[in-house]
Amino acid sequence: MMPKITKQVIETLPVGKTLTENGIIYRKGKTGGSWWISYYVGTRRIRERVGKAGEVSKKDAVKALKSRQGDIVRGRFDVAKTEKPVLFRDFFKDYIRFASANKKSWSHDEDRGNKHLIPVFGDLPLNEITPWKIEKYKSRRSKDGVAKATINRELALLKTVFSKAVVWGKTHDNPVKRVKLYRENNTIVRYLTKDEALRLLEACSDFLRPIVLLALNTGMRKGEVFRLQWRDVNLKRGIIKIRDSKDGKDAYIPINRTVQDLLDDLPKFDDNPHVFPGMKTGAPLRDIRESFQKALRKAEIENFRFHDLRHTFASWLVMDGVDIYTVKDLLRHKSIEMTMRYAHLAPEHRKAAVERMAHLVETATDTQQAQKEEKGKVVELPESASA
Repeated sequence: MMPKITKQVIETLPVGKTLTENGIIYRKGKTGGSWWISYYVGTRRIRERVGKAGEVSKKDAVKALKSRQGDIVRGRFDVAKTEKPVLFRDFFKDYIRFASANKKSWSHDEDRGNKHLIPVFGDLPLNEITPWKIEKYKSRRSKDGVAKATINRELALLKTVFSKAVVWGKTHDNPVKRVKLYRENNTIVRYLTKDEALRLLEACSDFLRPIVLLALNTGMRKGEVFRLQWRDVNLKRGIIKIRDSKDGKDAYIPINRTVQDLLDDLPKFDDNPHVFPGMKTGAPLRDIRESFQKALRKAEIENFRFHDLRHTFASWLVMDGVDIYTVKDLLRHKSIEMTMRYAHLAPEHRKAAVERMAHLVETATDTQQAQKEEKGKVVELPESASA
C-alpha cells in the first residue's frame, strides 16, 4: 500500500522517485518537485502536469483532477488539449513518412511543404494554426504573384495534413476546412504551337529530347514517363502498359512510329529496369526541372509546364479533327467533362465543321428540289400506248 503524500514523506523522497495517491502524483527531480494528475478516458490513461511544487500544491492537484473527471462525465473533455502541443514541422515529418509509403506523388508534397508551408507554419503548434492565419498566408502568396491554382494546391496539402492530424489524434480541428479556395478557370489550356514545339525540341539536350518526345506523342504524365519500365514496352505490338495509373488501374496506350523508333534507339542497363533510369541503382528518374527550364529559356517559350505537353497532345488531336471521345480514351480521363476543356480550341476548326454542315444541307436541299422537279414533270405517252 502506497503511503499518503505528506510533507514528511516528500522531504524523505529520493530524487527521481514518484509518489502516487488516488490519481495524484508527486515527482521529485533535481531542481525540485512537480504535481501531476492521472485519470482514464475510456481505456486510455492520461497523465497531466499541474505545475511546479511551490507554485501549486496538493490541494490544487486535487481540484484539477476533480475538474477533469467532471469534464469527462459531462462529455466536455478534449484529449488534445491535455497533451504536449505538436509543432507543425514535427507532424509534417510524420505525414511525409506516411505519404512516402502510401502516395505516389509524396515527393511533390515534401517539396511543396518544405518550401512554402514550413517557413510559415513550422514553429506553430497545430492547435494555434487558425483559419485567419491561413487566410493571411493565402493573401500574402497572392500578393507575391503566385498563381491561384498553385496556392490552391498548397492549401489542399495543408488540408490533407490536418485531416491526418485529426484522425491520428494530434489535434481536434481542421482549420483549412473553413478557408475558401480560389476559383480556378480550368478551361484555359496552354499548348504549344507547331513552331514552339520545333523550337523546344531543338533546344532540348540529348538527355531531355526523348523524354519530351515521348510525352508529346503519347500524352503520358510526367510520373508515368519516369516510372516506365522496359517490361511494359511492347514495340512489336506498338503498345505501352501504364502500371497503376492515376485512377489506380493498369492502362494500355498505343504508340506511333516516332515513339517506336525513339524507344528502339534508347540504351538499356542491366542494373536498372527503367526506360529513363535515375542516379541510384534500380531507381527511376526523379527530376528534370532544371534541364527543362533551360530548354524553355533557350527556345524562348514562356508560361509552360511539363504537364502542358499532355495538353498539347490533346489539343493537336482535336484541332486535327479527332473526335472528343477518342481523345478522352487516349488521355484516360474518367469522364468526358474532363476532356471537354479541349472542345473549344481553334475557332477555324469549328468554322470548318460548320462549313461541312452547310455542304450537307445544300446537298440535301438540292436532292429534295431535284426530286420535286422530277415528280412535277408531265410524261407524254407514245401514240401506240394510248391507242
